[in-house]
Amino acid sequence: MESSGWSFDDDRQQHLALTGRPARVLAYAQAAQTLEQLGVPVVGYFGSQHHAESGAVPTAAGLDVPCVGSGDGIDLDLVKSLRPDLVVGVTYAGEVYGVTPSVAEELEGLAPSLLIGIAGDRTLQSVIGRFHELAQALTPDSLPDSEADLTTAIAALSKKLAQDAPVQVVALSGGTDTDAYVANPAYWPSLHLLADAGVHFTPTTTAGGWEVVKWTDLASKHPADLVLYDQRPNSLGSDRLADIPGWSEVPGVRTGNVLGWNPEPPLTFTTAAAFVTTVADYH
Repeated sequence: MESSGWSFDDDRQQHLALTGRPARVLAYAQAAQTLEQLGVPVVGYFGSQHHAESGAVPTAAGLDVPCVGSGDGIDLDLVKSLRPDLVVGVTYAGEVYGVTPSVAEELEGLAPSLLIGIAGDRTLQSVIGRFHELAQALTPDSLPDSEADLTTAIAALSKKLAQDAPVQVVALSGGTDTDAYVANPAYWPSLHLLADAGVHFTPTTTAGGWEVVKWTDLASKHPADLVLYDQRPNSLGSDRLADIPGWSEVPGVRTGNVLGWNPEPPLTFTTAAAFVTTVADYH
């Protein structure tokens, strides 16, 4: 650490004060990718309980550092060997997302921690802004990420939507063999951004993140022309979807308009702009 003091207020309203700027950051996979893209190197990353249960290593493109495990399977000895002086996690409702409370407590015993809120009533721009604040606090360098890229992509999407006939969109995750999880666009900042730009999502009946819908009822409740489908390992893959009654009845599935969606992308303006542009190309 540097000799000067360092502090940061996280999204739990906790004030973290250290003797110097952290130099060895361990982070949740999504946060780790975000920080790397913003020019802040990390020494390692960890995944969620979803990864632990599926047996999948967290997808972390661009990270050439150790994964210390996922969920309650985090290797605390490996964490210790990396000597982190800061742990960065994400939160949906105040908790450390992705790990059990006992593991979260053990991580916090190894290094100071902070959380960034990434869902709920937050806009995507504000979430990205929070990571910018953190990254700027962790590095003296200018950040390689411009909001102008996202502003331009949104404007292009809005213009295209104004010219074309309305398209119904649904974002969902393959929950179980009987149930689909339909995303509430008001809860997920990346989807909320699309809705604000004029994308027409089929209405959901929950104030939380997911509406649980029987696969057999999906087409009637969410007759979407475009499907944004969760690509995480806990979401049913194409091999399983082929045998799910109701999946092929959704109009967008019948016409092949299924676009991979990552609910946990790197939270940068560059990544968000690419996502918006991809959605625009499908309209």
